[in-house]
Amino acid sequence: MAVSALLLIPLIGTANSQPEVMAWTDKPEYGPGDSGTLYIVFYNDRSYAVSIEKIFVVFSDWWVFKNGDWEGNETLTVGEAVAVNETYEASVAFTVPTDGRAGSTTVYITIQTAEAGDIISYGSVAVTVTPRYMDQIVTLFTVQVVLIIVCTIIVAATIFLSMRKPQVTWKAEEKT
Repeated sequence: MAVSALLLIPLIGTANSQPEVMAWTDKPEYGPGDSGTLYIVFYNDRSYAVSIEKIFVVFSDWWVFKNGDWEGNETLTVGEAVAVNETYEASVAFTVPTDGRAGSTTVYITIQTAEAGDIISYGSVAVTVTPRYMDQIVTLFTVQVVLIIVCTIIVAATIFLSMRKPQVTWKAEEKT
């Protein structure tokens, strides 16, 4: 039992540790052409201070060489030291593409430091993109359901009226 307890001590110590790199967006989902902000927080859990030189952000599915330039990536030049158990916060503005790349993407973040080299956080956040035409599809389905109900009522009324037989009224004959 003593050996088991000794094996569990490292797990207990890491249970409350904070992640080294965290990232999130300002909205849960975006449409094509929307602008947003990606927030990045670096927590220095090392036993020494680190100097952040650059932060590389790559929107993986939006990355393309277009018009002589790479789009879908950002490089922040920082040049700031982060003490032990301190955090560094940064933000990156982005715009969802309006062309065929306008889909959901995973964001890859790399923090380059002078002391520890590259600190990589793969797939730390996903940017969700929903097409703008979803509202139009819901409206179209609603109109379609209403038209089906109206047509069903018209067909039922037509069948009901065609099945009715006219009442025969007997008229007494005149006696001459």
